[in-house]
Amino acid sequence: MIKKIIEPTGDLCVKFTQEELSELNIKEGDKFSVKECDDGILLQKFEKIELDISEWDRSILEMLISISCEEDISVNDVITNIISKNLIDKNEC
Repeated sequence: MIKKIIEPTGDLCVKFTQEELSELNIKEGDKFSVKECDDGILLQKFEKIELDISEWDRSILEMLISISCEEDISVNDVITNIISKNLIDKNEC
């Protein structure tokens, strides 16, 4: 684990060295969740997953589209929200 000191810059940013970027496999455009912990904050990199919805039941697809229309968000966002709500975070602070 790498611990960083958050420096006040007027912007919200964390600076990493090239070695840290390489070690943590961080690239420009990567997204992170931010959690407040007792001793600071925890940044967790979002990981991409590939889902093949071609085998999903039609009723599930219709439900996703319905939620998408009701909440005025993309079906991708609906799926992301459902997955996020149901994952057990093993890396709690």
